[in-house]
Amino acid sequence: MRTISFLRNSLRAKEIAVVLLRNGFAEIAGKLQPHNFFLKKILPHPSNLSLWQRIRVTCEELGPTFVKFAQIVSTREDILPPPLLEEFKKLRDHVAPLPWEAVEPVIDGELKGGIAENFQTFNKEALACGSIGLVYKATLKTGECVAVKVRRPGAGKAMRADFEILEWIVTQATENIPELAAYDFAGILNEIRNGVLREIDFTFEAKNAQHFDKINDDPRIFAPRVFQHLSSARLLVTDWVDGLSPGDKRIPADVARELSIAGGESVFRQIFSFGFFHADPHPGNLLITPDGRLCFLDWGCAGTLSRKMRYFLADIFAAVAELNAEKVLQIALCINPPKEHVNKAKLEADIAVVLRRHADFETDAGAVGRIIFDMLRVFAQNGLPLPRDYALLAKSVTVMEESGRALNPDFELSEFARQALKDLHAQRWNPLNVGRDIYWHAERQLAYIKEIPESFQRILWKIESGDARINIEHEGLNATRVTLDRSANRMALAMIISALLVASALLVCAASIGNELGFAKHLGITGFVVAAILTAWLFLTIVWRKN
Repeated sequence: MRTISFLRNSLRAKEIAVVLLRNGFAEIAGKLQPHNFFLKKILPHPSNLSLWQRIRVTCEELGPTFVKFAQIVSTREDILPPPLLEEFKKLRDHVAPLPWEAVEPVIDGELKGGIAENFQTFNKEALACGSIGLVYKATLKTGECVAVKVRRPGAGKAMRADFEILEWIVTQATENIPELAAYDFAGILNEIRNGVLREIDFTFEAKNAQHFDKINDDPRIFAPRVFQHLSSARLLVTDWVDGLSPGDKRIPADVARELSIAGGESVFRQIFSFGFFHADPHPGNLLITPDGRLCFLDWGCAGTLSRKMRYFLADIFAAVAELNAEKVLQIALCINPPKEHVNKAKLEADIAVVLRRHADFETDAGAVGRIIFDMLRVFAQNGLPLPRDYALLAKSVTVMEESGRALNPDFELSEFARQALKDLHAQRWNPLNVGRDIYWHAERQLAYIKEIPESFQRILWKIESGDARINIEHEGLNATRVTLDRSANRMALAMIISALLVASALLVCAASIGNELGFAKHLGITGFVVAAILTAWLFLTIVWRKN
């Protein structure tokens, strides 16, 4: 961590360290600082809980950032082991509310005129609590019943600080624990951080909900209306939607069956037709309204797929249906060319294992989401990670399967997948679309060709003026950098000790000449003591860090 960041986050870093040690993560702290003798002596031993349970308890104690982190990765079957996923799933609804006194200033500060001038009534008891926001029910001056979502006070600043600390921990762990070097934990952390920081800005959620209502063409499906003039980055005001969650016994069987079909069709239409989809349609984010419609709540987490990405999915599923591992590999290499060498033989063998496991995926209930997760895991383990939106897609499909079965026990998501893929195939090879794609591609290539002479001329001008540079970045110098930093620190400490000794000697001598036992002599003796302590510390660190 940079010095300024370290000083700014030092208190929070101390809290995190205490929680980690209390929950028995001494082995991690020891590996992050492998040469610290005192650390090894004072660290406690692990508790009786399993490793996965201790990780979950630690996230609970560390607060909203870590709870949100666990909630996000609880659906990432492609990167985490199943026992840890099961523990993280326990955190999905485990968030404590805040007292009204802490939330009221946030609402008043975001609204022009405050609560009194904008709301006729306001229920001060939070009806829903998340790791980022709390939801209240209120009535506008115009009489409309609304849901008011408020960001937890200080959540944005605290989360940014926590992610800076996590970045330092990940860097230290990757450098000092060889087993972790093969995993792109820095990339995973960066991906999650970007997603979380988007979610704490409620303007993104508002725009996502408005965009869905704009492109959605199914009257049975909707998102709550957003009151834009009352919403901000920390406050979101939408229509209050009365309804029942999927699985509620009060929902008529025929309505539940019809809406399970509508929900399944909508999810795959969002994915393959719109390229914009709700990434977390679990039962808590779905409501069945009294007039028999399905409402998608909480648009803070949404995925986006370009046409190229959607066509890739269609090709992958076609290859999977043929059980053709070689074809799956070639499609994956085309969509995401590897930056480094990939062992194609091993990757193809791993893909074949997944295909055999899901040989009947077209009829196997729940296999659509699982096969996407399994493919993502295989690609990532073989150095071919795919964009984050594919993981969101797998999560959306898997969670929608759960919600659909809560509405209708006979719900089969694979039926909707097949129909959506057929529609996408027809759209892709429509002669008008093919002709339009050829025209756009030719137009882009002509534009590139026109820019070549100008680009070449700029290169020649730089060479002629002497401004051309070649930048070389040498990798693998982290150990050398750490060694140089330690050497510089020891030299600086040695110079401080020398200066203390000289200054202390002069003070003591001056006091002795005058036969005085005053302030100067006491200050000189104190300097000798401090110099002796620093010398002992420097000696011990040199002895214990022989390597």
